[in-house]
Amino acid sequence: MQVAIIGGGMTGLSAAYELAKRGIQSTVYERDEVLGGLAGSFKVNGVYLEKFYHHLFTSDAEMVRLLEELGLSDTLQWNSTATSLYAMNRIFRLATPTDVLRFKPLGFPNRIRLGLLAIVPRLVRDWRKLEDITAKEWLVGLAGEDVFRVVWEPLLRSKFGSYADQVAAVWFWNKLKLRGGSRGKEGAEKLGYLRGGFGQVIEAWERRLLEMGVELLTSTPAQEIRVDGGKAVGVIARGSLRPFDAVLVTTAPAILAQITPGLPESYRRQLSKLLYLANVCLVMKLRRSLSSTYWLNIADPAIPFVAVIEHTNMQRPEEYGGRHLAYLSRYTDPQDRYYSLSAEELFAEYLPYLKRMFPEFDPAWVEEKWAWRELYTQPVIVKHYSELRPDFRTPIERLWLSCMAQVYPQDRGMNYAVLWGKKAVEAMLLIHRGERGERRE
Repeated sequence: MQVAIIGGGMTGLSAAYELAKRGIQSTVYERDEVLGGLAGSFKVNGVYLEKFYHHLFTSDAEMVRLLEELGLSDTLQWNSTATSLYAMNRIFRLATPTDVLRFKPLGFPNRIRLGLLAIVPRLVRDWRKLEDITAKEWLVGLAGEDVFRVVWEPLLRSKFGSYADQVAAVWFWNKLKLRGGSRGKEGAEKLGYLRGGFGQVIEAWERRLLEMGVELLTSTPAQEIRVDGGKAVGVIARGSLRPFDAVLVTTAPAILAQITPGLPESYRRQLSKLLYLANVCLVMKLRRSLSSTYWLNIADPAIPFVAVIEHTNMQRPEEYGGRHLAYLSRYTDPQDRYYSLSAEELFAEYLPYLKRMFPEFDPAWVEEKWAWRELYTQPVIVKHYSELRPDFRTPIERLWLSCMAQVYPQDRGMNYAVLWGKKAVEAMLLIHRGERGERRE
């Protein structure tokens, strides 16, 4: 059996790894020069740093298992991190229950309601009951109008823009459950990071896959998935058709639709209903720290970025030559003008807001800056999303899909990218054994 895998992100690499463990040959097609997808890295002072901020939660068992298999467990560190909120022209620390009780923009009863949102989501036993309502309806019902207006509504609008009122309660429930469940005994959030960056995972994984006989084709976008007689029969890349017994697409559904002219129109319409936000991320290397916060959410729709993630408040600046690293993240539509701006242009646009948020900030602190952008970063989870979520198996025989639009009710992340690569292979081989008349396990 020969399998083509479209996309060399973590889902594609996970699928290739799982196939190789079973002695099945695969070829990975990746459009970029390097593997990793949204977990791709670049180097700062000779050390890997992710283009888009990454960390692990304490529940991310698949990633921990992968690190063990790749011999990287000793680089994993669990750190207590500080979360804050910028609102009403001030930074309010919200890292622990005590911080929440001191949150002055809300009266004391509403502070209690806000704090309970770190606990209540973990008590939900059946998320399907949340499919009928929006995030707004659920949050207002749990915590009241004032808490929603002051804290959650600005965050929803900053991240999802025109889609904010459509976001389902299930998405928000999962976010709160995940973050609330990753807290230590003192109440602070504990997050995992690899000393030296997650780029080490991609590097070690690439070596392991090559040793196992996986063919990794970078700078090689799949131009077309050829369909003949209702079956996927091969992949066209660099102008040449290569036959395969199965094709697994691990990119966003829109890319599957673009490169597969043989898809049925009904399935194409189903895929078109899956909405994604793009992201543009400005990364700054600074001489001085912006604040003591790792994750600063911004509850001010006038500010053109949704969060400031100061990476070196989770990892020591000494790892990067004593410099501080911060991400400014903006989720957007690809047609938004911010999406195409250079690093210098983004910095110029963001500078007045940085000076307002951090009054001591001086542009001279910034030694280097980079802008990274991706079209398909955050699926927009709407009500009854389970009815939109596509299966691994497409209507085309021997054509499969595994992507972040399918991990619902969970949300995107490295852990689920690894898990969904495995799940797709299991589903694929179950059907393949059935087609060959073999006994199913």
